[in-house]
Amino acid sequence: MPINSDTLSSLASRYAQGMTSIRGRRVQRLLKREFAGADHVLIVQVGSAATAVLGLSATGAAFCATDGRGKQATVVKWLHGLAEALETHFDLLKDSLPVLSAKSLPLADLRRQLRFASPRGSVPPEARALLTMALQVLA
Repeated sequence: MPINSDTLSSLASRYAQGMTSIRGRRVQRLLKREFAGADHVLIVQVGSAATAVLGLSATGAAFCATDGRGKQATVVKWLHGLAEALETHFDLLKDSLPVLSAKSLPLADLRRQLRFASPRGSVPPEARALLTMALQVLA
């Protein structure tokens, strides 16, 4: 069952804290739009200090890490069992967040780029199996 829109909105707001007001609103809008179909959405730590958003569902997962700076934000989505993901770059300079580019990305390349440390906060019991499936792809 897709995540509740109020829950997703709250998470997007927490994730965008510390960003400028305009960029923060755009990042929130992007997260709410691109992660609306996920069953669970978590804020995870990537590397030593950065955070990212990880969306989980029975069919696949999605990932976005942005600090709201720069021209674009990237969302990577993949289906469980496939060897490729779809990497989409969105224009953070425009309110409509248009797609700048989209391309296939081998999951092996994504594995080399990402180093998940841990989710921030607790993981709901019903999300643990989905998190395990998503992390196996990236391990």
